[in-house]
Amino acid sequence: MNILKFVIISVCFITNAYADPRAVDAEQFDIAGVKLGMSSEAAVSAISAKLGIDKRSIKFADPQPNAVTNSKESPYFTAKTSGASITVYFAANVPYDPKNKMAVDLIIYEQPWSSENASAMQSMAIEKYGQPSNGTISPAYDWCLQPNDNPGIGCFQFNGPKLQYHGTELRPEDARRRQAVSDFISRRENSKPVF
Repeated sequence: MNILKFVIISVCFITNAYADPRAVDAEQFDIAGVKLGMSSEAAVSAISAKLGIDKRSIKFADPQPNAVTNSKESPYFTAKTSGASITVYFAANVPYDPKNKMAVDLIIYEQPWSSENASAMQSMAIEKYGQPSNGTISPAYDWCLQPNDNPGIGCFQFNGPKLQYHGTELRPEDARRRQAVSDFISRRENSKPVF
């Protein structure tokens, strides 16, 4: 009888852990109020309101030359709370919009490593974002619109908005923004040979 119970429980666990991939729009997710695609001003306001921190405590990186905006732009800012840091990265909007030059393309939320922090973050991620696209058998969870049929691969090959969880790090990103900047620069630098 105990063997039968064990088999039934094992089958239920494996079925749940290896569930069919679940498509979700990670662009709708937020980390501390910040979403992919937000302007830097909106991101600062959101993180300040959500975490209750003073906007002046948010540290912007030194501005760097930006090939799309033709001006110097800060590529990221960092906000720290007790026990966590959040770094928000920006990419230029392509096509270029002088009213909205930069947008969030990557957010990294980190806590110091401990098994308690990892367990708490894992539980909070599932509570806030729902079941991962790649199931819960893997130590890393992914959420995206087009997960791979193989749960071990998850959203690795997906080039749109995705959220990744591993250990004590949450990482929503949209690689399409960086790709658009790269394509813009490549097109601009293309030239017809003349000789």
